[in-house]
Amino acid sequence: MEPNFGKDRSRTNSTITTHGIKFKLGDDTGQDAEDHLHKDKHTLFCEMTELKFNKKRGAGGEPEWRETARWVKFEEDVEEGGNRWSKPFVASLSLHSLLELRNHFTTGLILLDLDASNLHELWTEVIQQWVNSGCLPDNYRDAVLGTLLQRPKHLNQRRMRKIGSKDQDSTKTRSFSQLLRNSSSNLLERNDSGKDSGGLPSNANLEGLTREESRANIHFLKKLPTGTEAANILVAELDFLPPFPLCAFVRLSRPTFLGSLTEVPVPTRYLFVLLGPKAVGDRYHQIGRTMGTLFSDELFQQVIYKAKDREDILSATDDFLGASTVLPPGEWDPKIRIEPPACVQSQESRMIDKLRRTGSTDVLQALESSEHSGKSDHGAGIRRTGRLFGGFVDDIKRKIPFYVSDFKDALHIQCLASFIFLYFASMTPLITFGGLMSDLLKRRMGAVETILARAFSGIAWGLTAGQPMVILGSTGPILVFELISFNMCESMDIDYLPMRLWIGIWATILLLLMVVFDLSSLVSYITRFTEESFAALVSAIFVYEAFKKLFHIAEEEPLRTNPGIISNTSDICDCVIKSPVNNYSVHIPIDANFSKEDCTKEKNATAGIGTAFFGDGCTHYVPDAFLLSVVLFFGTYFMARTLKDFKVSPFFTNKLRQFVSDFAVIISIGVFVGVDYALGIPTPKLGVPDQLEPTYTPRGGSWIVPFFGDRNQWWTAIAAVLPGILVTILIFMDQQITTVIINRKENRFRKGIGYHLDLFVVSVLTLISSFLGMPWMVADTVLSLTHVASLRMESEVAAPGERPTFLGVREQRITNIAISIVIGASIFMTSFLRIIPMPVLFGVFLFMGLNALNGLQFTDRLKLAFMPLKYQPDYAYLRHVKIKRVHLYTFIQLLCLVFLWLLKSFLETAMLFPLMVGALVGVRKLMDYVFTQYELSFLDDIMPENVKRKKEDVQKDDDEKTITTPTTVDENFMKICLPNGNVLSIPVKKNHSSVSQSSEALDFTSAVNKTGLWKNISSANLLSQVNEMEEYRSRETSNTNTLELPKSRKRRTESTRTGDQDGLSPVPDGSDVESDPMLQMEVPPPYKEHRST
Repeated sequence: MEPNFGKDRSRTNSTITTHGIKFKLGDDTGQDAEDHLHKDKHTLFCEMTELKFNKKRGAGGEPEWRETARWVKFEEDVEEGGNRWSKPFVASLSLHSLLELRNHFTTGLILLDLDASNLHELWTEVIQQWVNSGCLPDNYRDAVLGTLLQRPKHLNQRRMRKIGSKDQDSTKTRSFSQLLRNSSSNLLERNDSGKDSGGLPSNANLEGLTREESRANIHFLKKLPTGTEAANILVAELDFLPPFPLCAFVRLSRPTFLGSLTEVPVPTRYLFVLLGPKAVGDRYHQIGRTMGTLFSDELFQQVIYKAKDREDILSATDDFLGASTVLPPGEWDPKIRIEPPACVQSQESRMIDKLRRTGSTDVLQALESSEHSGKSDHGAGIRRTGRLFGGFVDDIKRKIPFYVSDFKDALHIQCLASFIFLYFASMTPLITFGGLMSDLLKRRMGAVETILARAFSGIAWGLTAGQPMVILGSTGPILVFELISFNMCESMDIDYLPMRLWIGIWATILLLLMVVFDLSSLVSYITRFTEESFAALVSAIFVYEAFKKLFHIAEEEPLRTNPGIISNTSDICDCVIKSPVNNYSVHIPIDANFSKEDCTKEKNATAGIGTAFFGDGCTHYVPDAFLLSVVLFFGTYFMARTLKDFKVSPFFTNKLRQFVSDFAVIISIGVFVGVDYALGIPTPKLGVPDQLEPTYTPRGGSWIVPFFGDRNQWWTAIAAVLPGILVTILIFMDQQITTVIINRKENRFRKGIGYHLDLFVVSVLTLISSFLGMPWMVADTVLSLTHVASLRMESEVAAPGERPTFLGVREQRITNIAISIVIGASIFMTSFLRIIPMPVLFGVFLFMGLNALNGLQFTDRLKLAFMPLKYQPDYAYLRHVKIKRVHLYTFIQLLCLVFLWLLKSFLETAMLFPLMVGALVGVRKLMDYVFTQYELSFLDDIMPENVKRKKEDVQKDDDEKTITTPTTVDENFMKICLPNGNVLSIPVKKNHSSVSQSSEALDFTSAVNKTGLWKNISSANLLSQVNEMEEYRSRETSNTNTLELPKSRKRRTESTRTGDQDGLSPVPDGSDVESDPMLQMEVPPPYKEHRST
């Protein structure tokens, strides 16, 4: 009979409920549902070693523990042919091996919190338990101990380890039996000398590793997070063992360094050993792979870390079985390796699925409520306080604790890359808008004012803002408003700058009132619909302006389709036609009507006619500046895009890929600036003013704008109220929409929000800019999104096959401040900046615009309209919302975007642009009557409570009450009360037990115990052993009480003994079958599990 370690348990399998793992995740202590999922999380490095024979050492070969597989997140196997690790892949396990492993957990040895400082103590205790249980003969103790204490050979090992003493090392051929006979004494001598104690060494962490191994393991060690613990799996097939396998699961009381047992120098927490007789196929190998896969499962790790007894481990195994996905055998080849996915299911999602599957409602409601509250919090937690300056004071209190860290966190090379990239990205629109403003406003303001306003506003913003990741700039809507206000002043014959000063004063007053009364809380009505509509509009403007500026170059430097035509009139080229009769010559100018080809044709057409080219322009070729501009434009974009995606490529090391990705745009700018400089073709260059004085000459060099000037009357101050209201709406919407987009929970900001503080800083900057006659600076959507994207943090340590995890954004103030300082100093760097071609910066424009568009859900939904259903990506909203409803939602959003584009394109209607941006909130409000709240919860954010939703909730409660109305059952009819008062009678059978039972949650453990496969696995070994023991007893001799071997076992024993010179010997000392204690052993009794204290 097979020994059963689990029969005398305190509770049976039937008592393992479907909630068996709840206590290990904090349920019994009353912790929050979200907290217990992350508490005591320990990363495990799992390694499986199998007993192999090194045939290179002699005829029979020496046994050694050889590493065959490892896990951190995904499985990696040793490819013996290539002598290398395989690519990480998702393990595909057989159900048979899963149930066999569960059977070993049910009947095998479980040692929890074992106190052992080295391998010898560990294996001695395990073997002692096997001997005490009667499943292992006592004189096999040394043989099994010697086997377990063999030093392992890892893949990265470059030379064979020395085993035993120097005399034994000189022996090239030794049998396994000889090794077992001397293993105990030799290993004890090594332990006494301290060479292989396996404890934590005092002078190094790499005890037991050779220098070559240590150097090779350091690279893999860097992939493991700090605090990683090890789980070791040992699997071996030994002929001399009893007919049933020996299995043990050990959890050490504390992580312990066990010498060279593990490939990398990390302490071991768990061990799983499986020793058995020869098996058919790779049965034990598959069980070991299954154990390694369980060790790599995060929920299983948390459970076994807190497991109190055998039942907890079985419960975790059943939970793993219940969450596993079955692949049909006829449609899948297990030999195919599944590539690791881009993202995996989170622990929270797995817990929610499990609780739904098992019918648990208490923790499920807590998890779903927290998930729903986080999802609906699109306003990033902003709430109206009801106090004057309440939100403003709260923002200051929230930001003060992080103020010092805002500067310390910038000490990273990623911030340097972001600073250089965004400097060039910011200079381009500043020069462009400055030049355009100078032309449209008749030099009232220009590039100098734009650069200086951006410089001092950026510095002040970086030092005081609530969200320093937002970058200020001069945006298109502000420029349109400036133009409309200027035209209005021109028509009324008043000075523009004084009138603009009063507009800025009124805007400042209104913005400060918004701060006083916490009106920034209105951003809670700005949902994803409004955010993405506005962001898509601004991004589309960036892309449009990039191409518009590129084709504007063609107006100054047109494409030369005929290089023979000279566009420069100072270089003249004539076609000279000479007559052979009177030596008469005619000069015909080369132009659009008569090309060089026509001159050559004339010579070939008439015999004796000579032609020649005369003039400086005949030998001077003017290159095509526009064509080179196109090359620079697209080259900059494609190189930046390629290098940005280089971090996910398989080439070079991870650090090099990350460095290239961070500096992608900078490298691209540098390369194509060098190309342009080397060719020397006159492409348009970046124009930077070199004088620090106002653009408008009548100001007389004064930077302060007067209140009224020479032509403005007192009433202009009152008339500025209406434009002040419009620009207040524009600044509020532009600023707060951008901030809401930046503060979305997807970016994982940790330092809190500051909407009220941001609005206060913008109001003060607006007032200062108005007095200085400089453009108003508000949040630039595209630059801010680019700033956030350039400072994304990803985990440096990633398991093999696992993609780096997004950790959040490097929140700091230095990049914004440094960019502003260098922008202000650009006036003194004109000699350097004027070598930068404008097409390169237009390519950066295109990169930023398309990069911002690609990150929008609106763009993804727009692409769905051109995809067949079977090729559409697996988006979450497509699983819950019909595709027609998705297209309708996208169409409405597209109409709003087109309407805003047309509105801003005409000066007559551009004044209404800020009002229409605010009207997007109203459009979204009306969509509550077109789409259900369930659909909007996936397509958009849920807006704050309104009357319609309250009515829906009341109706929902009434429906639930109607559903839960008591139902009566007669002998032949079930009667259900309907909402209108009628009674619905349904004929049913009298047996109602099946109905009630079907609604109960499935007890997975009980269901597994009832399956035929489990009964076969749990009883197959037992039945075969009983038959074998019966055969023993039927062949008892009259002279002795010993049992004779059955023929199959006897043949195996004899063949093994005759091959003792080649390999294994089943007997450590004796040579007689009758003297084998194993043959005298009765069927071992079951014994209780052992728990060390």
